[in-house]
Amino acid sequence: MQSSKLSRFLYAFLTVGVIGILLIIGLFAVKSYANIFTYGKLIFLAVSLVLIAALILAGRRLDWGNGISGRAFALLAVVLTLAPRLFWVFAVGTAPFSDFLHMHNYGVAVTQGDFTNYVDFYACFPFKFGFGFLVGGLYALFGSDPLVVQLFNVFLSLIQVLFVYLIAREIRQESARPAALFFALWPAQIMYCSVVAAENSFMVPFLAAIYVLILFFKHYNESTKGYAMLVLAGALTALAQAMRPMAMVLIPAAAVYILFFTSCHRSKARDLAKKGLCILLVALTYFVSLKLISLPIKNLSGIDITRSGSGYNFLVGTNYEANGMFNQEDFSIIAKYDFDFDRVHSEAKELAIQRIKEDPIRFLKLMVKKVHFQWGQENYGYYWSIISADSGKRLEEAIKLHPRFFYALSQFYYLVVLLMTVSGCYFAYRRKIKEPALFWLIIGAMFLAYSFLEVQPRYHLPAVPLFIILVGLGASEIKRMPTGIK
Repeated sequence: MQSSKLSRFLYAFLTVGVIGILLIIGLFAVKSYANIFTYGKLIFLAVSLVLIAALILAGRRLDWGNGISGRAFALLAVVLTLAPRLFWVFAVGTAPFSDFLHMHNYGVAVTQGDFTNYVDFYACFPFKFGFGFLVGGLYALFGSDPLVVQLFNVFLSLIQVLFVYLIAREIRQESARPAALFFALWPAQIMYCSVVAAENSFMVPFLAAIYVLILFFKHYNESTKGYAMLVLAGALTALAQAMRPMAMVLIPAAAVYILFFTSCHRSKARDLAKKGLCILLVALTYFVSLKLISLPIKNLSGIDITRSGSGYNFLVGTNYEANGMFNQEDFSIIAKYDFDFDRVHSEAKELAIQRIKEDPIRFLKLMVKKVHFQWGQENYGYYWSIISADSGKRLEEAIKLHPRFFYALSQFYYLVVLLMTVSGCYFAYRRKIKEPALFWLIIGAMFLAYSFLEVQPRYHLPAVPLFIILVGLGASEIKRMPTGIK
């Protein structure tokens, strides 16, 4: 940890801030969990607390998988990752629906060489084309069946488990295995694998970029090899950004971390100069890489994916009646301005600002509601995998008949993760482990951004792997508590 007072203050501020955010999210998550049950809510909550305590106790007794050999654990992690996801994909015949159907159809069009055959409103959302081209590539190789993307999601889940393990291991050796196990058994992500969605494709380069940055912070910030690590981190972030636009938060988060939590040279002037160079390098690599990724997509589709506009999402995020979620009233502005990217986002931004100015107190109340819908609900996995499922399979019908069970399972697991994440943050601060500060910056940036933008429960999915990495730290430290180590 840097010894400067400013660095120590910022570290403490981030710790308190993210724990505060997690506690707020936790309160809304408890509310969502209680609302799943129509009667006996207090009984269910009491039973759930007992189950959480039993789960933590069992994890401690089993040492979170640290007591078995490396090969045995690797096999266990692979089985726990693949088995439930493959079961869900083949048990539930999830058909592409809504925005996911548009992605599927565009992927089919790409395989036929028709790169401009996309729904008209996609012209206002360039970020969708990166995933669209990926879907098209997969369909070209393996056939135009949604099962191709679903199985690809399962494969990507295995890679995500690996990166969660590697990142957690860099923070503390003992935290790697519990983190990997928690990710492997994450119910919402298991169910969401059957959806033709971009999140899994986004998470792999996003987690890879975080891993490379952690390696740089721990091992290479004073070495010339560190420059190569920063170039790689910038390129991976650009690749993630091409899948989902939230990846860009990693650039300012990395910049703040480099500036306040790394030491590159004893001389203050040289230290600051080298930090500036590092920040410039990762940012420049990001923008150049994103431009290079965009070139073939733009040449084929006419869409420049480097263009970004949040005006429409800002407009939706200020809609009081719709609780900041998708609604037809705000969606109509896209056709009103003839799908013109600049006009749509600029007009939407002005209307959103006008709404806030007219009633700022109401907007503050809306921000609180949006936390509930964005962060407090873990139902997206079951919802999006089941809403369009109609294969007629017996197992699928049985799953569709018990939505409350699957909602409760997802929400319960989310509550465990949130509780253990708080403990991980506390122990990171107590041990002065500085690397989690990068996660806190990312989580804080996402929390702040979605206070203004459109919200959906599935939009918080990218933050959960960061929670789970912190869960690993919390689990390993809870195991150490009886030993009396200070």
